[in-house]
Amino acid sequence: MNDLPLLPGNRFSDVTRTNFIVPRTLSFKNGHRIIRLPRFDIGQTYKSNIQLTENERQILINFQPELIYGKVKVQEPRKFVPATVFYDKKVLRFYGYFKQTVYESPLEYYRVRRVIIYYYLEDDTIAIYEIPYKNSALNQGLRVRRHRVSKNDQNEPYNWRDLNLGQNLAIYGTIYRLCDCDQFTREWLESEGIELQCPELIPSDPYTLKLMKKNDIEKQRISHSDLKDILPDLLTKQSLIGNKQFNTMDGKVLRFYAILDDQDEQCEILRKFIIHFYLVDHTIEIREIHQANDGYDPKGIYLHRQIVPKDSTYNIKSFVNLFINKREQEKICYLKPEDFALGRHITIFNRRFFLYDCDIFTKSFYHQNFGQFDFTPIDIDTKRYIKPSIQLSPVPPHIMFGKPEDTIQNVKNLIPKSIKKDRIKLMENENRVLRYEAIMESVNERDAQRKFLIVYRLADDLISVYEKPLDGYGCLTRKFLERIRIPKPDSHPDAPIYYGPNDFYIGARIELFKHRFIIIDADRYVLKFIEENRQQFSQHVIDSLRKKLCLNNEKDEQNNNQMKIYHSC
Repeated sequence: MNDLPLLPGNRFSDVTRTNFIVPRTLSFKNGHRIIRLPRFDIGQTYKSNIQLTENERQILINFQPELIYGKVKVQEPRKFVPATVFYDKKVLRFYGYFKQTVYESPLEYYRVRRVIIYYYLEDDTIAIYEIPYKNSALNQGLRVRRHRVSKNDQNEPYNWRDLNLGQNLAIYGTIYRLCDCDQFTREWLESEGIELQCPELIPSDPYTLKLMKKNDIEKQRISHSDLKDILPDLLTKQSLIGNKQFNTMDGKVLRFYAILDDQDEQCEILRKFIIHFYLVDHTIEIREIHQANDGYDPKGIYLHRQIVPKDSTYNIKSFVNLFINKREQEKICYLKPEDFALGRHITIFNRRFFLYDCDIFTKSFYHQNFGQFDFTPIDIDTKRYIKPSIQLSPVPPHIMFGKPEDTIQNVKNLIPKSIKKDRIKLMENENRVLRYEAIMESVNERDAQRKFLIVYRLADDLISVYEKPLDGYGCLTRKFLERIRIPKPDSHPDAPIYYGPNDFYIGARIELFKHRFIIIDADRYVLKFIEENRQQFSQHVIDSLRKKLCLNNEKDEQNNNQMKIYHSC
């Protein structure tokens, strides 16, 4: 029936079909509306996919139907992206070289110097960087800073279309040959429709090849066993280091840790040093390891790099030794690697150094060339090095101006500083006062009848004295002594001992500036404070105050009882 023409009466509906579900084309995924093509027809029957060509897809995308009713929809232009943003951090990298002509040299006629050429797409700038070569003695690195480079007399800058492999670039009188590029540069240029040429090999420098051949021949002759024989001879300023010696020992340094051992000075501070022995020319350099507040000059180099003779009396820089013959110079013995070992004393210009440790390279060098195996670090005997005690200047006697503490501050500091107060004591004992009642011990009867109130401040140990008015005189309490710290009469004036709370008890005699007072009573708060701080007071003080205050309490109770009986009558 499928072969019948599409005419009325030639199509019949399937009577057996019972499923008429319409496929869904609109759905939601993660909260977003999506459109998907139906894979099945009505009734869940399989639907063949329709494959469109690229031209048909472009026609459907660019199709803009004309509406009969309503306004014509205007297509929004695409968002403009500037070239500086689109080509940001996109750089073309080419590998090349240039030849430098060498004049008046029989060994070489030209040099091949390798470079890397960077082309920045965002602003069409070019930068040239030369690959550094070790020990070349040439100015290498950045040759041309990043900027636009003109390619002709009309000041037209180079463009990425002008760059290709196997091409020469003339930049400021130097011709650079482009030989290769990286993968990104290759893919980007091919995407822009540029066919790259085949990459070229960068030619090698002929003079460098000669040196490499010589080094290979010398390495074949030199074996590991005779390394001791090729140690460089001791050199003076008039001699030169051979290529073989320089190539084998350049950059190899023996490092020893030492201390300055002077037995004559018993009280010297332990001074640590690092001794560097350069194998390339047998020179020695000494650096001092400084400690905090060691009192020595904070220079790092203790001895500059130079050859050191074994005989300390020989002076290399003396005027007489400048005219010594070469034969006589060869007879002079200098320090060699064989003279250094752990636990050995080395004399360098009348200074004895004790070697107690070395680094890993030094250990491997002595193990391979001298057969040493024991490299255990030696413990330094620090007991013999006693730090000298600082002798302070004696404190002068007190001149009776100000306080003795002020005199000590003038001795300690060039600019006197104020005496530091005990802040914790001030905060804990703020507004705490101990009050005592006393009488004056005097031959005069009038003075013996006078009563005084001694106030002791716990915060700063200051004492003030007030005179109580006598009965019947009608005068107020007046101040007898201003608030001040009072030293004990038997203490030295330069180191005074001041009165404290433990010196005040019932029956105690207190001398205040040649006036003697006898304590006869105390406030009840005094006993409370003493019981709370028993560790600060002696038992005699506690018993005397407790006995006196308990008697006062009994008398007060008797007086109160008598007053109650009197009022009841």
